[in-house]
Amino acid sequence: MTISITTIPAPYRAGFASLKRLSPETFELLVTSLEQAPIAGGLKVLAASVVKRVSVLNEGEIRDILRSVFSLSVFTTDEDTPLTENIANLSSAMQASGRPELALSDAEKTEFEKRLGRLLTLRTVAISSKAQRLKLEYPVTFYDAAILTDMRPIFDKPDERPLGCAVSHTLQITYHEQGDHKEFFVALDDEDLEVIKKAIQRAEAKRTGVKSLLKAANLTDLS
Repeated sequence: MTISITTIPAPYRAGFASLKRLSPETFELLVTSLEQAPIAGGLKVLAASVVKRVSVLNEGEIRDILRSVFSLSVFTTDEDTPLTENIANLSSAMQASGRPELALSDAEKTEFEKRLGRLLTLRTVAISSKAQRLKLEYPVTFYDAAILTDMRPIFDKPDERPLGCAVSHTLQITYHEQGDHKEFFVALDDEDLEVIKKAIQRAEAKRTGVKSLLKAANLTDLS
């Protein structure tokens, strides 16, 4: 597998820019905090743990940095290209981006590559990024949901007072598919709401059972 890096995708620019700006003292504190953090199953949990130890950064900044570093975890499994070469390609793409926040002088380029190399080889980062990637390795992933409720008047004659109203619901599902943000709508009645409620309750019960099995087997819950 050979990885080609020519551009910096928009979701990761803020994280790389923040990593570049960190003072040496703050970066060392970040590394130490990540080394001491418990093994976590994804970005949010790891960031919440680290922010308690790195008070000079807020949780949003730490999430941005980890999100960008997590996106590079595939580098560590690239058997055709050394990690240092992949990181050098990334920093070159930053220099060529034309964005001031990503610009790197020669000295900054060397330091930035060292920082990325250290972060990518931390055990907590490697395991958390792998767990995050495995949780999202589906063609379609859920993003958000809403249920809209409508009242539709029922008329006997158009020019007279309505006889009553029919209550209906519309389920809106927002999801990600191959990098695109999409949504669809499904009409529901009251019975459909009960079906969805029971399905969620069953899933919650099964989740509790599975988590109990993990605990009994002394396995870390990385979900």
